[in-house]
Amino acid sequence: MWLSILIILITSISIYYSGEYFASASNKIGDYLGLSKSAKGATLDAISSSMPELMISLFSLIVFHEFSVGIGTIVGSALFNILIIPAVCVFISPIVFKVSDEVIHRDGLFYNMTIIILLTAIFFSKEWSISIAIIFLGTYLLYIFEIFRHGSTQNYVTSLLEFFKHGRSKLSKKRSKKRKNGRFGFEIGVMLFTLLIIAVSSYFLVEHAISLSHFLGIPPIIISFTIIAAATSFPDLVVSASNAKKGDISDASSNVFGSNIFDILVGLGLPIFIARLIKIPVIISVESMTIVFGLLASTVLVLYIFAEKMILTKPKAVLMLLIYFGLVVYTISLV
Repeated sequence: MWLSILIILITSISIYYSGEYFASASNKIGDYLGLSKSAKGATLDAISSSMPELMISLFSLIVFHEFSVGIGTIVGSALFNILIIPAVCVFISPIVFKVSDEVIHRDGLFYNMTIIILLTAIFFSKEWSISIAIIFLGTYLLYIFEIFRHGSTQNYVTSLLEFFKHGRSKLSKKRSKKRKNGRFGFEIGVMLFTLLIIAVSSYFLVEHAISLSHFLGIPPIIISFTIIAAATSFPDLVVSASNAKKGDISDASSNVFGSNIFDILVGLGLPIFIARLIKIPVIISVESMTIVFGLLASTVLVLYIFAEKMILTKPKAVLMLLIYFGLVVYTISLV
């Protein structure tokens, strides 16, 4: 047991620091490509900070055949993201935490759609097929398309094509000067290397989380919903807190929604797609349904709080913290 706890601790720390480097490289690439703040928060920031959840979901299903660990981690992380991260950002932001209309209308809308799709899939099917994976991944592609539909993000496509076609030497002088320290290729290398570290750490984290749950005689989903979810959500917290500290509220808030959308649609959709291709069954447990309903209730509450003048105050932040810890205690009591 103690060995499992030690390895869970070491791998969590490894994921945390690797996530910081991954997010830093991702942030520089976003600046290089000229993404708007909300678009960068909803795409590159969200994806980079959600890599641990995706890796854990992949290994739990494909290697260990314990999909409940993947669902527990992703739903627990989603709860952490939507309740803990905005609450913490309120206390460290130098300005009023006011969420933009764009974040509520675009990211909030797709997040609601994501939760509805997840609930429908769990309610109507106890064994998920490849069609559910396609719906999840297709919805995420639709979300990305909606982001790129905004004029401010067209710079991304232009810059990316320009880089791969001509290299940095052909970029305009203005852009080259502005981003002379971008080191685009180097940052891509950093992302790939840290992704490898996150993948290896996630493998051992899943393995020993399952071992610990068997030793304690509790369902693996409980360990993943609490300990693993909190550990893997720290990169999200670091990214959003860093943005909030600089006063970039659009980045911080869109990263929360964007991370959750990626976690659920890609973090579940991609492992299911691969598993069904290689004939691995994907069975949904009763515990999964309980924690997803908790996520739905929290989502409705947070959107209601955000919708009221689009401002998150400190008393509301305290309420969100209490709700999170209440849900964790309730989930543990189900054992």
